[in-house]
Amino acid sequence: MSQAQSSSPTLFVVDDDEQMRESLRALLSVLGYEVLPFSTPGGFHRYYHSEMPGCLLLDIRMPRQSGLELYEQLLREGKRLPVIFITAHADVATAVAAMKSGAVEFLEKPFDRDTLLNRVQSALELDAQWRGQDAAFASLAARIEVLNERDRETLQMIQAGESNKAMAAKLFISERAVEMRRSSLMKKLQVSSVAELIDLTSTHRILAELQHLKASQSLR
Repeated sequence: MSQAQSSSPTLFVVDDDEQMRESLRALLSVLGYEVLPFSTPGGFHRYYHSEMPGCLLLDIRMPRQSGLELYEQLLREGKRLPVIFITAHADVATAVAAMKSGAVEFLEKPFDRDTLLNRVQSALELDAQWRGQDAAFASLAARIEVLNERDRETLQMIQAGESNKAMAAKLFISERAVEMRRSSLMKKLQVSSVAELIDLTSTHRILAELQHLKASQSLR
């Protein structure tokens, strides 16, 4: 298999049952999805990197490494990918463990085709949402990282609702100097108004909290 990254989402199928792998590949390929089948968790793990969009259809019971162990390994490595667990040996404890690890769904063989397709679409939408949040955070973080200590001090005061006069008094500088600080800050952050500035920094804070939450969930 080529290791080249595809910009379109891929359905990764990991199942040691060749018939099941081929059945899923044929069904999903006919419906227009790009499908990559793997017979072992190790094969998938060596191939996959976190920049690859898509979702994972994962058999739970496999030799050497279970599907749940593989998914937990991916989470520890920061490779968050929506997963649909598939098994012929469903039990409540395994289902609960799968859901806690972030699974989209837990399906028992033989499963309903329409249900599978609905879950695949939901998983791809979730993956796109996660990646959109990551991209937005990276873009905002890059803009905020260019701020120096003076910029951050100015930003803090603006966020607190301080007027130019109040800022000048606290910083022991002229109001004209405060205006220059504001102008420099807004130029660096590529915004044209205080309202836009507040919105951008608030969005960054929210996305940072989401990133932290996602990282915490991955380490559980």
